[in-house]
Amino acid sequence: MTSPAVDVGSQETDSKLNARLASDQPTIEKICAALVAQLKKYGFDNKADALAQPMVNGELRKDPYDGAESLYAEWRSANGDLLGHVMIHDSGQLYAEFDIVAPHPTDKRWFIESITAWGSAEAIKTELQNLAALT
Repeated sequence: MTSPAVDVGSQETDSKLNARLASDQPTIEKICAALVAQLKKYGFDNKADALAQPMVNGELRKDPYDGAESLYAEWRSANGDLLGHVMIHDSGQLYAEFDIVAPHPTDKRWFIESITAWGSAEAIKTELQNLAALT
C-alpha cells in the first residue's frame, strides 16, 4: 500500500521539514502497510482506508534532552477527528498509534483501543492495545 505524502496544508513549511518529509516517506509507507496488515488480520478493513489519506499537521519536534529532531504527523478523519499519529526519530526509531475503538472480533473479553507500531523501518512490530471489555 502506498500512502500519500504528509499534507502540511496551509502551514508555513521550511526546507528542513520538507526534506525530512521526503526522506521519511518510505518509512511512513512501511508503517502504513504494517498497520493495514494488522487491521485486515482482525477484519477492520473499513478502518484501513483512513491510512491511505494524507497525514496532516507535519512538524519537527525537538527533544529537549539531546536536541534531536523527530518528525511528527497525524491521521485525521474527514471531520478533523484525530485517528492516530506517527513519530519518527532522527535515530530511525519510530512509534505510531492508530485508533480502532471497537470490540475484539474473536474474543469478547477484550475491547481494542488501538493498534501500535514501533521499531525501525527495517523491523516494524505491531500489536493491538486491548482493554478489558465491560460485561
